[in-house]
Order: sequence, then structure tokens, then C-alpha cells
Amino acid sequence: MFEWIARLVLRNRLVVGLLLSAAVLSVAAGGRNLDVDFSIQAFFGSDDPELTTLREFQQFWGPDDSLLMVTVESEGGDLLEPARLSMLSELSEQLSVSDGVATVHSLPKSPRMHSILPGMMDLSPIDEALPGDDADSDELARWRTELLNHPTLVPQLLAPDGSTAVIVVELAVSSDQIHEMRPIVANLREVVAGFEGRNGLHFETAGVPAVRADFFDVIYRDQFIMLPLIAVLILGLLIGLFRRTHAVVAPILAAIVPVMMVFGIMGLCGEPMGILNQSYITLIPVIAVADAIHMVSRFHEELRRRLAAGEALTNEVRDEAIREAVSRIGLACLLTTATTAVGFLSLQAADMIILRSFGLYAAAGILLAYGTVVLIIPLVLSFARSAPPGTDEHGSIGVLDRILSSCADLSIHRPGLVLFVTALFLALSLWMGSKVVVDNNLTAMLAPEHPTSMANRLVDERMGGIIGTEIDIVGEPGALKDPDLLRALLRLGDESLEHDLARSASGPPQLVAGLQEALVGRREIPATRAEVAQLLLLAESIPQLSEILDLSDFSRGRMVLRSKDPGANEYLLFGEEVEARLRDVMAPLAETASAHITGTAWVGYRGINKVTVDLRNSLTIAFVVVTLIILVLLRSPRLALLCLVPNALPLVAGYGLMGLCGWLLDPTPAVVFTVALGIAVDDTIHLMVRYREELQRGREHKAAIRTAVLHSGRAVVLTSILLCAGFAVNTLSSFPSMLVLGMLGAFVIFIAMLCDLFVLPALLSRFGQPRGT
Repeated sequence: MFEWIARLVLRNRLVVGLLLSAAVLSVAAGGRNLDVDFSIQAFFGSDDPELTTLREFQQFWGPDDSLLMVTVESEGGDLLEPARLSMLSELSEQLSVSDGVATVHSLPKSPRMHSILPGMMDLSPIDEALPGDDADSDELARWRTELLNHPTLVPQLLAPDGSTAVIVVELAVSSDQIHEMRPIVANLREVVAGFEGRNGLHFETAGVPAVRADFFDVIYRDQFIMLPLIAVLILGLLIGLFRRTHAVVAPILAAIVPVMMVFGIMGLCGEPMGILNQSYITLIPVIAVADAIHMVSRFHEELRRRLAAGEALTNEVRDEAIREAVSRIGLACLLTTATTAVGFLSLQAADMIILRSFGLYAAAGILLAYGTVVLIIPLVLSFARSAPPGTDEHGSIGVLDRILSSCADLSIHRPGLVLFVTALFLALSLWMGSKVVVDNNLTAMLAPEHPTSMANRLVDERMGGIIGTEIDIVGEPGALKDPDLLRALLRLGDESLEHDLARSASGPPQLVAGLQEALVGRREIPATRAEVAQLLLLAESIPQLSEILDLSDFSRGRMVLRSKDPGANEYLLFGEEVEARLRDVMAPLAETASAHITGTAWVGYRGINKVTVDLRNSLTIAFVVVTLIILVLLRSPRLALLCLVPNALPLVAGYGLMGLCGWLLDPTPAVVFTVALGIAVDDTIHLMVRYREELQRGREHKAAIRTAVLHSGRAVVLTSILLCAGFAVNTLSSFPSMLVLGMLGAFVIFIAMLCDLFVLPALLSRFGQPRGT
């Protein structure tokens, strides 16, 4: 069949070329409809109960991930000076009238909450009562003490020592809406920049919107630099290794065409690009280039076999070499495509919709890559006009052949030594890999030295915390005036603040207790519903009241526990403790109201960690499925078992490196293991197919191993060099996950190459002797 395909392509080059070009361009055109979606829904799917609860909460209260925080630090003294607060008031006003801003909360615009007469309270903004220039030191001291002991300002808007403040800008859009959010954040930063340095104050932006905006800026900037750099590097390596136009063009087309088509299909199907499937940019070309190089290498091998040194290449010899290469490599590539595609399709067993979608389109990309190899590559090779360098020349091929021969000789004649070293390395990798932790950090997506990262740490360490855990309280009309309910929620908030992560608590109980403290000097919930209602009536002029209470009938309220962002594992433990305590305090009040935890951080962290765990588990399933397929293809349990080691060892080694370096396992490095499995399996199959081919030709067992390593090993080495170089370029990225991706990817691919050149031949030499020989 494969020879027939080659003949068809060679006899109808123009027609086939036009048809393939039209098919590729028409499908790739769908990429114009491709959207970007890094939202929470991308992880869960619209039918997930956690997401449904969050969406209902956000529909009522608005987005909870839209708080852009402007940190304010003084170069000398503190912020509690009339001139500085007056300037912050001016900045707050400018921010509040900017496009895309819903509300602004700041120290100077907050209500004073100052008792003036029994039963009466001054709730005018703080900036309306700033001391004048003629204020004496005692008046300034009293005013400063009042602010530092304000019941609702510290530490949400003001640090306990007065040296730092934050202006909270609530955007009108969720940070999930990245295209709308980014220009809003950019505009607000321009406004803030106009105040930088005035009165000795320094400003930075923090919060989830700032992280996401900068995250995309870093990605775009890195891709603008990295992708051309990777392309130039790979192009240079291809030219240096092959030194023939056809041998350079063929792998490049094999890398580009399937990626263009799979993104086109995604655009046509309405599938957005997200944090996981963006890896197709690396994943699909990696596998396609590997098969293309195997095809080109076999084509060159067939040419050398047919041509004497210095003999000119003829069309007949070229076409015959193409047919033989397609016939031999086409079958091997079909086997590798089947194993890789089935491995990806095994992700359909995952719970997370994002993984099922990832596996489906990845499998489609692998099939398209195979179509490229058996149709487009022979078409490109048919334009070859010169023979490749011979093995007797002093070029890269000659050097490579000598290296491969040495590898084969060592593995064949000293298999015990090779396998002993392998066993030690495997044991070390397993030990180090046991230290790997599955974790994620929503606000640490940028480099630690990035200004936004430093601003986030400032908010976590000195202010109210960067991550919010939402508690949605729903009851009968008037429930949020019930002193028992408010008292229980206030106790929950106070107990939560005893946790190391918690920084602040705000909501109806904290507001009512703060008003009571301002009036009578005691922070407590009043004894009767009527007294609570009176306090809420006094506070009706506070703009923030509608953000925490349903003022229509007081049947619903919202309390926010803000905390540091230590990563998913610690945060989820904290959230589970709060959830358990919430159930306890609400149990006696079940007939009055109910309350539950939600919020973007709570839902998002559960989802991202679940994706990582599911991806790791699905990789295990894929490995088992691939092994079973190899068993069926080779029709030999013994050989299938031997193939386990070179396929599994790179994955274990990657885990070991992560444990050694202390890297967290999140979706980005998890994808590297999928790439490694695909490459390791593909190269193993190519070597095994060539080994069995040589046995069928009558070669002796060890000679067949040596020939397989010498000839298929060329493509393995060339592919690995290209992929390691491509991954290594990512180490120049300013994005931490891309740095890990680059180092881990290059390391795992390198180990996979060593396994195919040393471990597999050693295993075959020691345990692969065909029966009856």
C-alpha cells in the first residue's frame, strides 16, 4: 500500500501538490476564528457543580476576580500625612472615572466611622476631615491614632504601621475576559504612573487582573522572540546536519502543516486555545519532525545503497529510493502514529473536559502529521537534485556513524554494564521523583522579581491578602439582620484569622461589629435585631454596603476571607478548614440561613490541581495502552516487555529531575511527559521495526541490533538534537513555567535518546535472542 501511495504521488506531482495545498490552506483558514480562553470554565466545563455555583454567585454579586490593587509605599515617614492622603484622594478620583472601572475603595475615600454624639456617627469620607495646615501635633496624633484603629480599614486598605496602603479598583469585567481586561489594566497603569514619585510615594499594581495581564504580555513577548529563535536554530541545525535543500524543507513542512491544520480545525469547531492545548505548538511539531527525519534519513540511506561515491543522482534512482523509504518508514510511522494517537485518545477517560478535549485534538494533530509524512514529504523529496554525503566523507554523517557504531558495540558486548548503570540511574530517579509535589500558584505565574510579583508579596505580607475566599450567605428575608447569624459569622471570621495564611475578613458581621465599636467602644454584634437594623440604617450612605448585602430584603450577604497565596495545596487545606468550621457554626441556624464557600480561587485551585493529577493519571493509562499496542504489533510479549524500560525511564528520569530541582508538577511540565512518551515510543518502534527487518533479511541477532542502531539511530540522534535545542531555547524565557518546560523537555528527550541508543540494544542483546537461534 505504501509503495502504491509513493507511486501515486510521484506520477501526479502537480495534481497532488495542488490538492494538498488547497486542503491545508482551507483547513488552516479556520484558525482565523481561534479564540483564547484561560478562564475557569475552560478547566471544568459548563456542567460542573462547582463552576455552576460560582457562576450563580458572580451573577448576583459580580465578578470576584476583578480586584486590581494599587499598592502605595512611602520612601520616608508614613502615609498618614494630610498632603499624601490628599494626593491619594486625587488618584482615587481619577481611577474611579476611568473606563472599565466599577468602583474604587481607598483610604481617603472610606467612611470615617466616628461617633460624634450618642446614637450618631460621622460617616463622611476621611478626606473631608483631613487636618489643616494649622493643626497642632496633638490633633495630628489623635487623627493618626484614629485611622490606625479604624475598625474596617486595617489591614484591608492600610498597613498596621501606616507605612503602606492599597487602593482597590474593582473592574467592570472579570479577569477571565482577558481581551477586555488587558486594555483596562494598561489604562489604569498609565493613570497611576502619572502620580509616581509625587510626595515621595511609590506605586505598583497587584492582584489577579495584574497577574493575568502581565502573564499574557510575557507570553506574547516571549513568543515573539522565542519562536523565531527556535525556528532559526532548528533551520540552522537542519542545514548543518543534512546540507541538502530537500532534507531541510521536508522536516520544516512536517512541523508546520499539522499545527496549522489542527488549529484551523479548532477554530472551525469553536474550540479555544487555553493553557493546556497551547502546548500543541511544541507537541505536534516534535512528533511530526521525528517521523519526517526518519523518512529523510531512510531516503538518504537508500540513495547511498544505490549510488557509488561521486555518482550523479538520476530521477529513476531517486524515485526508487523514495518508494523504498515510504514503503519501509510508512509502516513504522503508521505504528508510531497509532500508539501515540491511542495514547492521547485514552485521555477521554479523564474526568476533566479540558483533558478530553486536549486528547482529542492532539490525536487529530498526530494523524495529520502522519498524512504529512506519507504524502507531503515524498512530494518534497521528489525534487531532490543531489545525493547526500556518503559515509566515507569527513562530514557530520561520518562522525555520527562512528559514534553510533561505538554505542552499538558497547551495548551489544557489555550489556551487563549498561543495564547495571541503568538500574542505578532508575533507582536514583525514583528516589528523587518521590519528592515531586503536585501544586500550582495562581499569583506566582510571573518571575519572582517581576514588579507585579513583588507587589503581590507586599499585599500578602503587610496588607489584607491577595486571594479571596468567598462565603455566600442566603436566608429568609431579613436573615442578615439576625444577631445570632451575624455573631456566628463574626466568630468564624475571627477564628479564621488565627490561621497563618489569613490576613483579613470583611462582610456584614465585620461591618456591623465595626459600627458598634465606633458607637459604644466594643466590637460586638448588638443583642437585638432592632439594634442591628438601626446600625445598618446608619450605614446606608456607605457605598460599599450594597457589595456585601442585598439591601432589597436583607436575605443575602457576602463575606470575604482574604489570605496569602501559598499555592493550591496549602490554600485548599485552609479552605477545607474554613468549610468545616462554617458547617459547624451554621448547623444551629439551618432554619434561618445557609452558607457555602465559593470564589474563583477556591474553584480555580481545585480545578487546576485536578487537571494536573488527571493528566498524570491519564499518562499512566496511555503508557499501559501504548505497551499493549506494542505487544500486538510485535506479537511478542518478551519484546514488548523489553520496550517498557526505554519508554518508561525518560519519564521517571524527568520526575527525578523535578524532585532534585524542587519544581512543582503543574499542567505545563506534565505536558512534557506526554511529549517524552510520544518521542520515546516512536523511536523505540522505529528501532524495533528496523531490527526485525534486518532479522528477516537473514542477519545474525547482534548484527541486526547493530544495523538497527546504526541506521535508525541516525534519525533518533538528529531528531533528539533538534528537539533538545528547541526545548533549550525556552530556558531564555522570563516566564517560570516556560523555563521549567525548556530544561525538563531537553533533559527528558536527551534521556530518551540515550535509552534508545544504549538501553534498548543492551536489553535486546541480553534478553532478545530469537528462539531457535
